[in-house]
Amino acid sequence: MVKVLIVEDEQMIADDIKYTLNQFGYEVCGIFNEGIDAIENVSTLNPDLILMDIMLEGEIDGIETGKIILEDNDIPIIFLTAFADSATIESTKSVAAYGYLLKPFESKELYATIEIALIKHKSEKNMSESRAQFESMFLGNPEPCVYLNNDFRVIDINPRFKELFGFTLDEIKYREIDELIIPDDYKVEATKLNNDTLSGYVYFDSYRKNKSGDLLPVSISAAPIIIAGEPKGSFVIYKDISLRKEVEEEREKLIKKLQKTLDEVKTLEGLIPICSHCKKIRDDSGFWGNVEQYIAKHSNVDFSHGICPDCLEKNYPNQYKKMKDKGKI
Repeated sequence: MVKVLIVEDEQMIADDIKYTLNQFGYEVCGIFNEGIDAIENVSTLNPDLILMDIMLEGEIDGIETGKIILEDNDIPIIFLTAFADSATIESTKSVAAYGYLLKPFESKELYATIEIALIKHKSEKNMSESRAQFESMFLGNPEPCVYLNNDFRVIDINPRFKELFGFTLDEIKYREIDELIIPDDYKVEATKLNNDTLSGYVYFDSYRKNKSGDLLPVSISAAPIIIAGEPKGSFVIYKDISLRKEVEEEREKLIKKLQKTLDEVKTLEGLIPICSHCKKIRDDSGFWGNVEQYIAKHSNVDFSHGICPDCLEKNYPNQYKKMKDKGKI
């Protein structure tokens, strides 16, 4: 149930308003004839709407009361007045009034004004919350972001955009994004990106330049901003992928190095014909050669030579005996 606070210094009028509000299903949470009393109790009563007489008893009038209340409370206020002059109506604008009623007023007029004020307040609150959410997402985004209009001119940037590209908003506001960060070799690509963004979400890797002209590898995410079915600009996020590019380049170098190594490596596979007596090996051309030559030709193996103990004893018995006596064999 909607709670309404009445601030009216004529008790008869206040009671009549209360009766009318009850008839329409509203709850009257309080009635005060002085502004100071309304100020002191508004937070406790927490009304959804206030009906405020402009001419009140006491030290402050309804306009000043409304200003003070709205400093700490988001409550729609409808002013009641017996005067229809322009000066009186103009004074309500300083309080951002949600309407005013000229006394005396009909019950249906009161109901309609309240309902319109409640709808307007709800809409403005939703819009304010949506704006706050957008600003939080935009300004607090850990990646560089830019908000562009339909002509791809800069409307706003977040702090990370300034850090990556070096521009302040004052330097680039209303300037075309392409003339600021698009390298000459990427002009055609950027034009295609702009066209694609107007029709849907875009994501790809490319290069952009900062204020100093240095090339920056970035991952770009762009999407149109649609309001009431109409494009009203675009939202672009740039992710710095310098580290990723370095890793990819190192990986490519490693792959090339490994491929070169593999190309140089020769392997032995299949059946190798070898003589059972002299142990020579027959190559693909039918020629017989020693094992060393064959293996060296078909692999990266190098040989060093020595004499095994059996051959040493058979061919060099004296040397064998000396080495054996010294414990070297």
